[in-house]
Amino acid sequence: MKKFLSVLAAALLLVSVSFSALAEAVTMNGTVVNIAPQTIHAVLGGTVKDVAVSEGDQVSAGDVLVTLEGNKVYALEDGTVHFFGEVGDSAEMVTDRYGAVAYIEPACEYTVSASTKNAYDNEANRIIHPGETVYLRCVSDSKHTGTGIVTSFSDSTFNIEVTSGDFLKGEAVYVFRDAGYAVTSRIGKGNIARQNPVAYTGEGVIVNYTVADGSKVKKGDVLFETLPGSFTHQTEDLNVIKAAVDGVISSISLNRGDSVEAGTAAAEFFANAYMRIQASVTETDLQYFKVGDQVKIELIYLENGEYTIMGTVEKISRIGAASDEESDEASFTVYIVPAETDKLLYGMTAIVSQAQ
Repeated sequence: MKKFLSVLAAALLLVSVSFSALAEAVTMNGTVVNIAPQTIHAVLGGTVKDVAVSEGDQVSAGDVLVTLEGNKVYALEDGTVHFFGEVGDSAEMVTDRYGAVAYIEPACEYTVSASTKNAYDNEANRIIHPGETVYLRCVSDSKHTGTGIVTSFSDSTFNIEVTSGDFLKGEAVYVFRDAGYAVTSRIGKGNIARQNPVAYTGEGVIVNYTVADGSKVKKGDVLFETLPGSFTHQTEDLNVIKAAVDGVISSISLNRGDSVEAGTAAAEFFANAYMRIQASVTETDLQYFKVGDQVKIELIYLENGEYTIMGTVEKISRIGAASDEESDEASFTVYIVPAETDKLLYGMTAIVSQAQ
């Protein structure tokens, strides 16, 4: 009897060992995939200035993918600039509230509204030429002198922008063509007025102030930039489209020079956080893999087949499909979270087996 029990125990042990060996030999064929592809959209519209990435590029959070060309608003005269609003504000809303996004106090502080009625009695003195340089001298005591440029003329009246000299607001001045103030060159008389600040508006969202508030600017300087769109809480880098997380560009939809609207799809993106090994297991072998199991992932074509990482079974599909035409056995999809992703590339093949 004892001999029989010993033989039975040995047989059971052999079966157990054989079953264990079989279980360890079970493998699944897998592929590196992404389970949650994302679409990156443009927050604002505009014209594409530059595309910094291509399909298949690995990018990090914060990397610039696309740069948009802003609509620039230029200074039309020298002066001191003052701004209203903030980056991210609607230019139209700022204008409705303050009258403009920016004002420039002209470097030429004063103007003169003049008339030819007090010109020296000479027909030529009654013909005023817009753009000509004139010489100014105060009527009261001749102490205040300066120069100006005629900016407009209508009938017997004309306007002058004062380009040099010290004057008082409201002060009466004579206007001459001769730098020596010869009486015969007097073409009129007028009064000094302070020049009003010049308003600058824009359309869309303010994305950048290119100079500081209160700065001295020159004609032609860029004051601020806008892009088509509406108010946004974002206040930085509004003219660029960035990657929010680490990942891979699966496709890029834009080219340099393209016109973009707010909300336009710029790129398709595979976030590293959603990188998985998608494997297939037959219903026979399904018993050897459970959610939460640690598994071994062998990448046979990477580093001469010597690269192995670990992973965790995240999910097993509860719907099977036919394995192939010659088999009645179903197969099931298994998703595995890799322990590391540095060397994984989408589409790579892998062999998944139970961890020893």
